[in-house]
Amino acid sequence: MAIYLKILKLMGAVLGSTLLVSGCHIGYSFQGPGYDSHKGTVINQTESQVLLAITHGVIEDQGSSGFSKSLQGVREHLKTTQGLIGYSVRKEVFGKEVWTMSAWSSKKALEKFLEGRAHRSAVANGGIPPANVRSAYTWISAESLPISWDVALSLLEKYQ
Repeated sequence: MAIYLKILKLMGAVLGSTLLVSGCHIGYSFQGPGYDSHKGTVINQTESQVLLAITHGVIEDQGSSGFSKSLQGVREHLKTTQGLIGYSVRKEVFGKEVWTMSAWSSKKALEKFLEGRAHRSAVANGGIPPANVRSAYTWISAESLPISWDVALSLLEKYQ
């Protein structure tokens, strides 16, 4: 198990962002252009509420490589996406389930991202059929970011 954790830490360093391992999940901590992870605060946000988008998907049997490639493309695109405050991704280590959580300054900013090339490509080639996806959207206090995955999953169940 120790060697496995060393490999995961190395992967995180190679990927250039915080890679978290928790229980049987692996993922990226909340990060983004509108979030100062050192201070734990939202930056450049004039409104007190942000739009939180949460998704859950199940990768089809042959879809893992497509998901990994699509995730890289979306993460790269998110670095420069206007209106994004931050995002987090979590995946089962030995399973097919994946969750995303993102916070947006407005509904219009989220819609623009969803209509963009990176997201459309991920939907088409990411190995998760639309029938295997659940989504929820809700407004939350900007001060509450980042929320825990426990809270995010509760909101997904409540608002899907």
